[in-house]
Amino acid sequence: MKPPLIFLIVLAVIAVLATRQFIKQRREVAVNDASPVRSMPAEVKAKRETPMPNRRSRQREVIPVEDMRYEAWFHPLNGAGDFKLILKEKDYNQIDKGAKGELKVQGTRFISFGPVQQ
Repeated sequence: MKPPLIFLIVLAVIAVLATRQFIKQRREVAVNDASPVRSMPAEVKAKRETPMPNRRSRQREVIPVEDMRYEAWFHPLNGAGDFKLILKEKDYNQIDKGAKGELKVQGTRFISFGPVQQ
């Protein structure tokens, strides 16, 4: 019995999209690794934590602890536009909305945020 053609087309599309996403992520990591660490005075404009989509089966009786995604929007004090960075939970909990300080980034990767060092 031969699988229907539509099934094969759907599998091919999924494979192409997954490959594109993997290549995009690898390219972004390489660009971040090659970028210099930049420091800039900035203000924390907003913070948000959202649950990550659960990829586990919905059939399980035990509800697993949800993974969270931590984001913060920063406004550079030199007048450039606001931008969003993904943070680790520890870093997310250490910054407050409205705080001003020195933001360190490497490409699109968050390094640190703290008081301005003199």
